[in-house]
Amino acid sequence: MEMISADSLKVAIILVPGFLAIKIRDFFAPKGSESAFEQLMQAVAFSVANFTLYSFLVWPWWPPKSLSSMGSLQLLSGLGLTSCLLGLGSGVVVGKDWHYRLARALRLTARTGRTDVWQDVFEDIRGSWLTVHLDDGQRVLGWARYYSDEGRRPSSFLRQASWIADDGTTTSIDGEGILLTELSHVKYVEFLGKGTNEHDDA
Repeated sequence: MEMISADSLKVAIILVPGFLAIKIRDFFAPKGSESAFEQLMQAVAFSVANFTLYSFLVWPWWPPKSLSSMGSLQLLSGLGLTSCLLGLGSGVVVGKDWHYRLARALRLTARTGRTDVWQDVFEDIRGSWLTVHLDDGQRVLGWARYYSDEGRRPSSFLRQASWIADDGTTTSIDGEGILLTELSHVKYVEFLGKGTNEHDDA
């Protein structure tokens, strides 16, 4: 079996913290459909930011014994720590859309950082009762518990759900709720307002 070269190990040590930060970030925000090249460029950018953060936070207190080997335990541990901090920080910012909120407040853009309007609405209007209108004319009332990331493949899980008849009467759905997949062909969704859901553990 061919041994891993020292240069390959150095490259791995440089890039792995970037990939780790990206994985932590994606835990808080839906992952986009980036190509392998885009993922690599993101890892490089995060690695540069990670080494910068490391030089400010960890280096003064815990410098590695040897930079020549690039295999120091202090270096790896320090980069692991800053990767977690960087990934957590960027994940919260991206997940909350704080960076675009600031840009909109400064009138630099009117856009958001999310995938599409479907995600914008479900993220900003949390804890809402919905009436989901299906393409075949049926309507479902329920509490939005889960939803898909993209509007081009809309799906949602409604708790305390009920079917709505043409005369406005409702028929409760037995069990925990109903999962409306993209095959349900959602036509549009009415957001009826916030409320309390004592059965929701979120």
